[in-house]
Amino acid sequence: MNLPLYSSTADLSRPNLVGLQHPDLAGLPTQLVCPIRENLTLTPLRARVQWGGCDFVVACDLLRPINSSALKRLGELGAADSLKILTTFKLLLAGE
Repeated sequence: MNLPLYSSTADLSRPNLVGLQHPDLAGLPTQLVCPIRENLTLTPLRARVQWGGCDFVVACDLLRPINSSALKRLGELGAADSLKILTTFKLLLAGE
């Protein structure tokens, strides 16, 4: 699954959110997203990815819902970067 990239601002040149919600749930009024920025500090709960020739850090530790109407889709990450984010996010989930 390639994760979608969104902008929730008027600046459509760079994404500021990555969607973590399954695409079959796209019709819900909110989407689960994580911030993505070029200048975030990398930690064990954040993932470094590339998009559009730039390096970004995804803050998997800051997952939050956002109103779907505020999102403008800009593209999607590749499979390897998407897996990296999902694997990092799983570190936040309660284990057995």
